[in-house]
Amino acid sequence: MQNNAATRDDVPTHDFDIYAEPAIKVDVHDAFLALKKEAPPLFWTPKNGGHWIVTDGDMMIDLLRKPNIFSNENFSIPHIENIPKTIPLSLDPPEHRPYRQMMRPFFEKKAIAPLQDRIQQWADRLIGAVKADGQCEFIDAVGSRFPVSVFMEMLGLPLDRFDEFRALVNENFELAGTPEVAQVQQKIVAMLAEFVKLRQVDPKDDMMSHIIQSDIDGCTLSFEELLSIAHLLFLAGLDTVVNALSFSMKHLAANAALQQRIIDDPACIPDVTEELLRRYSFVNLPRQINEDTILGGQKLSKGEKIICPLAMIGWEDKLNEDPMTVSVDRKHYRHGAFGSGIHTCLGLHLARMELHIFYETWFREIGRFQLAPDKRQGAMRGGVVWAIEELWLSWK
Repeated sequence: MQNNAATRDDVPTHDFDIYAEPAIKVDVHDAFLALKKEAPPLFWTPKNGGHWIVTDGDMMIDLLRKPNIFSNENFSIPHIENIPKTIPLSLDPPEHRPYRQMMRPFFEKKAIAPLQDRIQQWADRLIGAVKADGQCEFIDAVGSRFPVSVFMEMLGLPLDRFDEFRALVNENFELAGTPEVAQVQQKIVAMLAEFVKLRQVDPKDDMMSHIIQSDIDGCTLSFEELLSIAHLLFLAGLDTVVNALSFSMKHLAANAALQQRIIDDPACIPDVTEELLRRYSFVNLPRQINEDTILGGQKLSKGEKIICPLAMIGWEDKLNEDPMTVSVDRKHYRHGAFGSGIHTCLGLHLARMELHIFYETWFREIGRFQLAPDKRQGAMRGGVVWAIEELWLSWK
């Protein structure tokens, strides 16, 4: 990653690289937990061109609910000019609202309810394909193919290009923070431009076709707007639930008591889902500061960047008692896994449905499992979206 230092002596500082900190590869959550314990609640790091990091959950929620000051217009760290726009994520009020209102019906509970049977079919097929093997590299064999296949079908992307598209998404996040990421983004945009044009002339019964046929205040969407929306859906739909599953299954593999609880009482699965999302949230939300402001007693200047590690919201003992312990007996599961404020994830209902169905199917078909003792587990990835490279599981 770029390490061009931007050293300051006028504010609290702590040297931390969100991409390349060595501890991240070992365990990204442990690395950021140590940061929360050791660093000030708001500090400046000179890494990656210099930016702020906030580790206090309340402060994080506060800034995420002030989009006019903490903007999504350019969330690259280090700063890159003219990054591809992703509507509505990279829009601020008032431009943001009409686009989100247009897209929201596609992700409401009643809209995704008809997908339940198809999601179940994917879970049955993919888990059934590895069941007799007694082990698998979970992320490649199941963890990526399950949610990504569901979303590709939903959006209308051709499933025979699964490996190509998934590789592009991985490369995009692996190269985040480097100049090389621009080339990957160009490939993604070119591929999506071809897809959008195809759907414009030959619409199908899929989400992209329905978005093309939508309007905002009576105006149809331009090609550029459609391409920007497709870009956001591509990146979000082909990566986020994969990571939620990966981190959760890694924890479950080492927690025999919770596995048995799920087997004995599958009704606890919604609580399991929320608790693992809380404990293992995996997004670092970046924002650009649009005007001079004060946060946590520090003066932040227009044009600077700030990172919000969302996992730290769920780690606040002010919000969750004994937050580092996984417990499915909490009265409330307070977390920031889906963000906060106007940019809260549109796909949260779909994600929860996928996770519920997956856990139900896995524990019905596989039952007890563990980390494969004879396999080396993969390194972890930091940056804006955290991930595990490989996760080997085994069962009897």
